Amino acid sequence: MHTISMLRRTLGLSSDNQVRNRMERIKDLLGEHVRRGPNNQIFLTEPGLEIMRQFQELCDSGLTLAEASQVMRLTSYKQASSYDSVSSPSRLNQAKPDESMPSMTPSSTATLIEEMALIREHLAALQQQFPLPRDRDAVLDDGNAWWTYLREDIDVT
Repeated sequence: MHTISMLRRTLGLSSDNQVRNRMERIKDLLGEHVRRGPNNQIFLTEPGLEIMRQFQELCDSGLTLAEASQVMRLTSYKQASSYDSVSSPSRLNQAKPDESMPSMTPSSTATLIEEMALIREHLAALQQQFPLPRDRDAVLDDGNAWWTYLREDIDVT
C-alpha cells in the first residue's frame, strides 16, 4: 500500500496536490485500487501504482492530463474487451445485451424485409391519395402570386 507522499516520491512529482490531481483524472480506473486508512488517509495498491506510473509516463511524454486520461481509458477498454472475465468489476462495458431482442436469424431477416416492402406499398398508396403539392411561387387563378394578398392586409402606418 502506497500513500500520497510515497506516490509523490515514486512518480517524481513536486507536490501531493499533483498526485491528487492525477488520481482524480483517472479515478474510474483506480476505483478498485484505492483504500482509505485511519484519518481518511488514501492508500493505493500495487496494481494502482502501476496504473499511476503508466499515466505519469504519458504525462511526461508531453500529453496533458486530460489527453493522458483519455489514452488510459482507451487502452484499459481495449485490454478489458480483449479477454473475457467472469465478473471483473474493472470492465468498462458492463451492460448486458438486451435479452428481449432476439438474435437475428435468416428467417427473421426475411420477415423484416417483407414488412419493409409492405410498409413501402402502404406509403405509396397514401401518397397517391393526396394531391400534388403546389409550387410555392405558383401564380393563382387571378394571375397574382399567393403573397400579394398578405401585403394588402398589412397596415404599416
